[in-house]
Amino acid sequence: MPCIVMTLTKRTPAQNSLLLVLMAALFSGCASAPSGVPTKLPVAEHAPAGLRIEQGADSLGSEARKVPVQALILHHTGGNLAGSYDVLQGRKSSHRVGIHYLVTDENPPRIIAMVPESKVAYHAGKSGWRQFDGLNQPSIGIEIINLDGNIHPYPAAQQELVAKLCADILRRHPSILPTEVLAHSDIAIGRKIDPGLHFPWADFAARGIGAWPLQADVVAFLKTSTKVDAAEVRWLLQTYGYAVEAGDAGLKLALEAFQRHFRAKKVDGLADAETVAILRALVKRYRVGPTLPSPALAAPAKTRPAKGAKVKP
Repeated sequence: MPCIVMTLTKRTPAQNSLLLVLMAALFSGCASAPSGVPTKLPVAEHAPAGLRIEQGADSLGSEARKVPVQALILHHTGGNLAGSYDVLQGRKSSHRVGIHYLVTDENPPRIIAMVPESKVAYHAGKSGWRQFDGLNQPSIGIEIINLDGNIHPYPAAQQELVAKLCADILRRHPSILPTEVLAHSDIAIGRKIDPGLHFPWADFAARGIGAWPLQADVVAFLKTSTKVDAAEVRWLLQTYGYAVEAGDAGLKLALEAFQRHFRAKKVDGLADAETVAILRALVKRYRVGPTLPSPALAAPAKTRPAKGAKVKP
């Protein structure tokens, strides 16, 4: 909302009273509107050579880290820069969120640090992946300014900066495996759909950022594919890492989350031949080695309810 200053001229007392009320409302609106990101911010102390990271406002959406960093979570903000920067400072007790890094959509884009990596940021919300019930503690989070990554492509310059930031984080945290570079939608099944269908996961994986199946394995599984039942698909998803909820509805939502990451051209939650081939190829490459064990020989992982997590609305 633009801030407007009004000058009182000769009017009746009633007119002046009305104008004073309007001015109070306008100034109240101006005071509460997001102020935006300063154009000049100091360089963060940990900024590596060749990568400029600016130090933004501290976020109250954080706490002490109690476990080692083991995951990297990517988000889109779903809002513009000014509003997102304001929200991510976590100043509202009813909306206490935070993030380690914010990548802007300016030209050129910038990286803004808000929570130190040594601390936890409240970015994951209710979530689950592999052994984790809640991903805030074991992860580093990156928010990317994009109104909706399912609709709007990520500009090339922004993609490049996010990739450089991810590469630097992975270099400093070798405990983050390729399979633990994740979308918010991977860990918050049915609740989140970011960073969206336009995020270039395959390109990032080609640069050593995240997991991707070998095409030869996908082709081989497509050629030798046999009919799979729901129990095997559930086992494959859980073996890879997805926290699959019970029932057919839970399986469908988990398949949709998987497809958003690994088969974005068609997200329908169905276990078609291509989806299952991609899933098998990923499990083969990253989880159980060259030979896939029969699901009958391995008990499916128990579905874990996410608990104790700070929810990002």
